[in-house]
Amino acid sequence: MHLTSGLTPAEASRICMHECRAKCCQGAMCLQLTAAEAGAFKNHAARLGVALFMVESPDGSAVVPFPEHAGERCPMLDGATSKCRIYEDRPARCRQFPDKLVPGCAISGG
Repeated sequence: MHLTSGLTPAEASRICMHECRAKCCQGAMCLQLTAAEAGAFKNHAARLGVALFMVESPDGSAVVPFPEHAGERCPMLDGATSKCRIYEDRPARCRQFPDKLVPGCAISGG
């Protein structure tokens, strides 16, 4: 389930970038990636010149720990603008957020 409180993608993006500054992409969190997503994520990082720390599993899936990156944030998040650099090709977990009410998150209705 993806909660958006009836917001358009442009409205949701404005809230993320200007009101909360993409808090869901920062802090002591990890982003879990499927094997296909891990490969794409690495390719995006290389293309963008972004330093990437990723813990890969034998099955090809991976975890990206935000605390291992500058600003304790997703390496694909532009720290100056709070904009996702790979929004059109973001991982499924990012596409599914928020999947529950999150206090202080206007996107989730919390």
